[in-house]
Amino acid sequence: MDTDLLFKRNRLLSSLPSRERNLLQPNLEAISLETKDKINEAGSAVRYIHFPIDSAISLMDIEQDGRVVEVAVVGMEGCTGFNMVLGLSRAPCRTIVQIGGSAFRLAASKVLSLLERLPSLQHAFTRFNDVLFRTAVISVGCSQFHSVEQRLGRWLLAHQHRTGLSTFPFTHDFLGKQLGVQRVTVTQVLSSLQNEGIVGYGYGEIHLLNPPAMARRSCKCFPKVKAIIEQYVKELRGGRSGD
Repeated sequence: MDTDLLFKRNRLLSSLPSRERNLLQPNLEAISLETKDKINEAGSAVRYIHFPIDSAISLMDIEQDGRVVEVAVVGMEGCTGFNMVLGLSRAPCRTIVQIGGSAFRLAASKVLSLLERLPSLQHAFTRFNDVLFRTAVISVGCSQFHSVEQRLGRWLLAHQHRTGLSTFPFTHDFLGKQLGVQRVTVTQVLSSLQNEGIVGYGYGEIHLLNPPAMARRSCKCFPKVKAIIEQYVKELRGGRSGD
């Protein structure tokens, strides 16, 4: 695994000035994440910050009856554990791997020990906290106002944007739980999209075959979220100094 190349593929890490990258890089551990790996439970101590490369990590709310819903998802644009700069050493919610793949792991204790020398990283963490809040607000509105097909399209496009992948380990049952609908409803929507060549699916996998067509069938929430993320990345890169 070429760590230098992977380092550049996480957009938060690659936006940092060289002096901060040089401080962090010896402490970054390149790891492989598996789908459904648990990173944190709500209230558990944050031991590591994870920077996805081609993986996706979900921040989830869980009800007493076991139902779960994705509040936000983190991909190559950011990291988990960013709230530690706000003085929060406990995870605010359940954090699990939604899509397995590669990531960097950094001990939270190491970041805290270096924090005064990492002003750009502190700023990136604070900005990313704002990004997740804004995208979560859009997600809540989307779940209330848009059709299942539109929401499914937004969800698949968002995961492609965050991972660079087009094949996802999602079952119909899992998608139903995420969208708050019956499994049969998801199957009907996917069947219609597959007949049009927009998606394909097999056991435990969904393939996004035609993203532009999916975008036309989806709502306008994904372009809004994408614009928020791209503006955040642009601001980080624009503020970089010390290279």
